[in-house]
Amino acid sequence: MKIKVSKGQMFYGVGVVQNVVSMKVSLPVLLNILLESSIKEVGSGKLRLTATDLEITVKCTIPVEVKEEGGVTVPAKLFTNIIKELPEKEVYIYTEENNNIKIECEKSVFNIFGLPQNEFPTPPTIEEKTSLIINANILKEMIRKTRFAVSTDETRFNLNGICMILKENQVKMVATDGHRLAYIKEDIPLSIKEEVSVIIPNKVLNELTRLLPEEGEKVKINIGKNYILFNLSEDISITSRLIEGTFPGYEQVIPKETDKQIKVNTRNFLDATRRVSLLTEEKSNLIKLQTAKNRLTVIGDTPSSGKAREEIEISLKGEDIETGFNAKYVMDVLKVIDTEEMVIEMSNPASPALIRPYSKELKEKNYLCVVMPVRL
Repeated sequence: MKIKVSKGQMFYGVGVVQNVVSMKVSLPVLLNILLESSIKEVGSGKLRLTATDLEITVKCTIPVEVKEEGGVTVPAKLFTNIIKELPEKEVYIYTEENNNIKIECEKSVFNIFGLPQNEFPTPPTIEEKTSLIINANILKEMIRKTRFAVSTDETRFNLNGICMILKENQVKMVATDGHRLAYIKEDIPLSIKEEVSVIIPNKVLNELTRLLPEEGEKVKINIGKNYILFNLSEDISITSRLIEGTFPGYEQVIPKETDKQIKVNTRNFLDATRRVSLLTEEKSNLIKLQTAKNRLTVIGDTPSSGKAREEIEISLKGEDIETGFNAKYVMDVLKVIDTEEMVIEMSNPASPALIRPYSKELKEKNYLCVVMPVRL
């Protein structure tokens, strides 16, 4: 392989794929990035960079001048650090005998050891079961508003991702860790005959959040039996193994009827909760919420440190209530609510709280969260 490429293009390419490379691998080649050059026409070509941890595969294609086609794998960390430190000039990369790689840029010359192309794992082939096209900004927003509720408990593997449901021209995403639940739906044209439900791992959500293109771009999603493929653009794709198992029934967790509603300014509630949470115990993060005469009092109490309280104006429907929540769970929800006002709906101090955006113009029931209370 012999190629010439700008330092900027190469640094962009390795930046796209390098996050997938894990230091905890059994195969040495998984510490490497696969480089494959091909000629489109005389004087031009492309370089495809691929990285994988056997669960997730990320590919990125960049324009290069190809003098000789070929492929090799390069140590991801070392190669990235070298490219990062090179001057902003043209970079020449050659493969030599025994998979040695020569990198030249102005007066800098590096010779590093690679591994053969044929040792790199072959990416999985997806036998497409379902496909859809979605706006990148919509997909990014759906992930942002649900992923905070994904469980990190590895013993509950079926909760270690977002459940995506396709049904009747709707895409739904749900995440829960057993203490809170986040749910969002969007109307998107679908050509499917029956409902499709898959669980997308959290690590893929991290990569999607990082790599999804700007507003206006389209993302094509192909779903197979065990894998899902996201084509983020003509140049970037992510393939991931899906989480096996069944996502728990979430609909029965969402309260159907409530008789108490607190309407409050989102920013005021978030700021008050953040301040008061400074005086909560680290283990429970317990804050107490009390309503009285259209005022909400947020209270924190730590026996070893002291107390904090803050009052906020609210609009209350129903009787006054006193209940408690984990402050972090409440703040995680408030941070992703974009409307000026939001509502908390409950039936009693021990019942799940339904939290959602509030706006007369908004399809507010398209997004909601459920947070379980903490016994006072």
